[in-house]
Amino acid sequence: MRRYPAPNIWSAICAVVLVLSFNSKNSLAAAYRSRVEECLDTLIAHGTDRYGPVHTPMLVSILDVKTLTCPRNPKVLDEAWRVTRRERRNPAGSNLLMDLPLLETMVLFSETHGEAKYAEFARGYITYVATNLVDEKGFFWWGWHRHYDVYEDKIAGHAGNHHEIHSIHSVNWDILWKASPRAVKREIEAIWTWHVIDKKTGEVNRHGDGVKGCDFSMSAGAFIEAFAFLFQKTGDRNWLDRALLLTDYYWKQRNQTTNLFAERPNAGPTRFDGGSFTTNIPGLFCHSLLTAFERTRQTHFRDVAVAILKAYAKHGYDPEAQRFWGALRLDGSPYPGPRSTEGYEQYEPRGHLDLWEPYVAGYQYPVCTAQAYVHAYHLTKDRSLTVAAKHFADWIEETPPAKGCMAESWYRGYAQQFAPEGTYAGKCGRTISFFIHLYLLTAEKKYLAQARSYADEAVERLYTNGIFRGHPAKPYYEATDGVGYLLFALLQLEALLENPQSALAHKELRIENTDVRIPLDNW
Repeated sequence: MRRYPAPNIWSAICAVVLVLSFNSKNSLAAAYRSRVEECLDTLIAHGTDRYGPVHTPMLVSILDVKTLTCPRNPKVLDEAWRVTRRERRNPAGSNLLMDLPLLETMVLFSETHGEAKYAEFARGYITYVATNLVDEKGFFWWGWHRHYDVYEDKIAGHAGNHHEIHSIHSVNWDILWKASPRAVKREIEAIWTWHVIDKKTGEVNRHGDGVKGCDFSMSAGAFIEAFAFLFQKTGDRNWLDRALLLTDYYWKQRNQTTNLFAERPNAGPTRFDGGSFTTNIPGLFCHSLLTAFERTRQTHFRDVAVAILKAYAKHGYDPEAQRFWGALRLDGSPYPGPRSTEGYEQYEPRGHLDLWEPYVAGYQYPVCTAQAYVHAYHLTKDRSLTVAAKHFADWIEETPPAKGCMAESWYRGYAQQFAPEGTYAGKCGRTISFFIHLYLLTAEKKYLAQARSYADEAVERLYTNGIFRGHPAKPYYEATDGVGYLLFALLQLEALLENPQSALAHKELRIENTDVRIPLDNW
């Protein structure tokens, strides 16, 4: 027979265990916070524009983690698979859009830990851009085609220098507005003028040139968020109507039976995205709709997002393989593999999604889609949405980054050279945030364990010399690799570990004895 200690001894042992557990959690929380703080301090000290004759308060997009300097001509590395176009890395440059997740983390750190210098730095950076880097249309000089060259002290860009933003990088309009409301208003007004090319139907162009072009839903999502924000700030009903107009441009073109629509409706049969539903829609567009609902309380945004998410859960999940399909026909049938390895069709995610593919743009957003399901459940309490979220959670647990990515694809070179080392900081950050959010809504401890596991692995593989690199196989901190998302997620985890019972009780992260609420979606 197994012997147990006497009741009084047992109680004492339990008390000791609880104390040790509490201290361990708080120690771990402090360790995460310390790594974030060290990285922010390193970036402020070494990551600003101190090149060329003119020095500015802007951060550089690439920093060598050993020398803590910005390379004028960075190594090629994973360029062909990560960004496909070199300029998207902002070589020798700065790009406010890519830095917004990091600046949001700085503001959050100031709010949660009383260190004003981080928020002040973020405000100074934004103010400089809003004052000095705005084009004649009113657009910030930022985005996929633009950056500022810190060596030449001038604006730079490629392929037409178009203004282009997507909900790949969900813009935190609030921190921008606090720094420069006039510039933000001009930016959003310019989006309506130049990106929305048909003011009656809501058709958009990803490029801000005022002519017909690619009407990606992930572009429209960013514009919807902007219009909803300006409605919230000004009360001008026109901005709400404009956000609804863009929403319905896609929703009205859905298959009435399946609720699926094409990522790029105006492409027609000439490109696969003209007739394919991909995870740009549930992962990015739906997040934008849910954000618009939170800002405006207009239920149409929420209801459309939920309908789309349920449609993908119904038609996109393969129960036999316990995976999600990468692309669907609008009748709900999946596009089977194998994938193409040439031409534009190579970007079509035939077969199942690839959790850890490298491309920063493209058509695969599995972790973002997982986040959208848990976000929607948080807002609606519709338990059917958690089924899909848990499917993603199980898949991620079974297929961590250490297992690599899909080799039979156009990014085979990445799969062979880089994927064995791990994945990008931004993917780690979003995954941590997803598991934290799912844990708070379900109270299932395995999700907290997953969040901690990913955080520990990210710190181990990416942290060095007071800074986080963008990928374990790269010698650089890179803004485009999403380090800001990882730092934000580590602050979320810190808050959860310091106040676990409060977080579970309120289904949110907040700092005790303050009014600070930490967002659960890592955008």
